[in-house]
Amino acid sequence: MNKLKYPAIAGLCFILLGAGIGLDIWFQPHRDVKSAPVFAEFGVDDFTSEFIDRPLEAKEKYLAEDGDSKIVTMTGKIASIETNLKGETVIELRGKREEAGARFTLMEDQKEKASALSVGDSTKITGVVSAGAVYDEDFGRYLNAILGKPIFNFN
Repeated sequence: MNKLKYPAIAGLCFILLGAGIGLDIWFQPHRDVKSAPVFAEFGVDDFTSEFIDRPLEAKEKYLAEDGDSKIVTMTGKIASIETNLKGETVIELRGKREEAGARFTLMEDQKEKASALSVGDSTKITGVVSAGAVYDEDFGRYLNAILGKPIFNFN
């Protein structure tokens, strides 16, 4: 019994430490995009071309591994309004360039504002950068930038 006493105590300590870290992460306050400062404001073409032309610099500038990526405001024309498999509304913004745009999956509180929009309307949306526009050789086309937690700012 004495041989198992110390490994059992050490194992229990590791379990408690892991549970403490997990609970700390779980109960951290969520980032409030509405009150956080905006890092940059530009057209959708400027943002996507930055990722297409200089992908490493753009990733370093806008994306963070800890999930605390930059908040940006983008203007453009609505190219499509769709519903994904979860029933969430997804809006795609495009500029004059046809290569890539930006996609926003709307939060529940933004759906009512989105109902007033239609394809072709100009709008301004603020969101957290999740992924930049990239060229996918497997698909043979550009993939859109993805921004999360969007908030509308109508033009």
